[in-house]
Amino acid sequence: MSKGQVDDAERKALNVLEEWNEVTGALDVNGSWYRECQSVVEDAVHIGIQMALYGKVEYDKDGQVKRSV
Repeated sequence: MSKGQVDDAERKALNVLEEWNEVTGALDVNGSWYRECQSVVEDAVHIGIQMALYGKVEYDKDGQVKRSV
């Protein structure tokens, strides 16, 4: 996948989070929990991409999902 495709996938997933939050009001968009949820969504996008392309997920030395294309 190209960087642009990855960026598009992240943006679409974050749009879903934003729409959900607008309906539920569950998270303060200026709060740290909202940013944490954004990070989880971004990780989920990268997990999905890696599983679809490689059948496995790569992690860095700290156990974080690698986000390289």
